[in-house]
Amino acid sequence: MLTRQDATTPELLPEYIVNSRDLRLDYLRGLIMLLVIATHLEYFSIFSMFAWERIGLISSAEGFVTLSGMVLGLVYRKKLLQIGFWQATWSLWKRAFQLYRVNLAIILSILLLSHLSFVNVNEVTHWINPVSKQAYPLFPPEQSSWKDILASTALLQIGPHQFQIIGFYCIVLVLAPMALLLLHYNLTPLLMLTSWAIYLINSIDHLKVTAALFERAFPLLTWQVLFFNGMIIGYHHHKVFDFLSCRITITPVVTAAISALMFLLLAQHNPNPIFWPLDSLSILDSSVYSHLYFQWFDKTTLGIGRIINNVALFVVMFYLLTQYWAIFNRFFGWLLIPFGQASLYVFIIHVYLIIIINSTPLPGYNRFSINSAIHLSSILLIWLMIKRRLLFSFIPR
Repeated sequence: MLTRQDATTPELLPEYIVNSRDLRLDYLRGLIMLLVIATHLEYFSIFSMFAWERIGLISSAEGFVTLSGMVLGLVYRKKLLQIGFWQATWSLWKRAFQLYRVNLAIILSILLLSHLSFVNVNEVTHWINPVSKQAYPLFPPEQSSWKDILASTALLQIGPHQFQIIGFYCIVLVLAPMALLLLHYNLTPLLMLTSWAIYLINSIDHLKVTAALFERAFPLLTWQVLFFNGMIIGYHHHKVFDFLSCRITITPVVTAAISALMFLLLAQHNPNPIFWPLDSLSILDSSVYSHLYFQWFDKTTLGIGRIINNVALFVVMFYLLTQYWAIFNRFFGWLLIPFGQASLYVFIIHVYLIIIINSTPLPGYNRFSINSAIHLSSILLIWLMIKRRLLFSFIPR
């Protein structure tokens, strides 16, 4: 029997909580997926101008990994209580295996498409250095035997760089039940200490524990710190989110905002002209900036400055979303929330969009207006596919 308090509780829920789902996280994940599209479709446009380390020394990858951990911690705290540890573990491992199969399917499909003369797969079979323009192959040469190719595929040693972070996600999902167990038994400090210790040790040793391709860009022992600390935040979301959302605790938000502005200023010193038509700032000497960047903000080794920059920006954005949800939701919720709720679907579709667009003459024109139209059209096309649930029964979300 419902008490008076029980009956009125749903009416007291904020607008960003729908069916026990926190739409603020979906909103942020959707924003990250837009940045993924803008950076992986490597054309200079109104979108890419602000996607390449211009709002700070950050990338979409850190946000994707951290938010994935948060959502998992939030969702599986409930599942753990509802279905028990072993069922929750089986659910996580099934998801990991599903992502592994998706990786295999994408790799094999690209290998098949590479044999079609009218399809240009170069953008997904090579990583091209944005500064030197030197291309590095990510797939085996044509003369390789099918036995070697299949072995490399099974070990995720080949694949498009635009999708390799999902390989990383497969592994951390396999490991997630151990973290979930520690959280369930109130051993959060032990999980946090272990995760950060592994990160700090690997910042010196730079070990790679798998032979997978993702280890080049996202070393498992380093990047796990974002995922598992994201899990901690998600598991304890009531305390953390309430703290970040409260107007009374404004000091941490102001501190984060000042830090984010300082990182924004520092990012404008980037001498790399890629996707930015204006001159960089010169308050710091270029050699000083380069030293700071590679010492504290390197992406692959996940410099501690980069982590702090991500934390500061998350705190500010989460607070603003909470306080002004109606405004943010009205203007961009229609686009970002569906993207965030179907992030894996977006990841998969955007790989094939890269191939399709690069198989047309459009990228060859290399004009700002055309490039902006390519990005906008790609975003709206994927949004329409999500709204129409196109191939939802076939493509995982």
